Amino acid sequence: MKGKMPDYRVSTVVNDPESGKDRWTNVGVAFQNNDSITVLIDAMPVNGKLILTRPRKNGDAQ
Repeated sequence: MKGKMPDYRVSTVVNDPESGKDRWTNVGVAFQNNDSITVLIDAMPVNGKLILTRPRKNGDAQ
């Protein structure tokens, strides 16, 4: 997967108690395979929730 653009960004969302707003934090990337998705994460979310989104068109993988 080295050099390949990821198909998804892996993020988690937590509520910031000071501002009351949700804060998105990128924690990894994911790659679509023929019949599966490989997820590579750098951190585990404390809330146990991961969200996969498509990277932005400007090539921003993280």
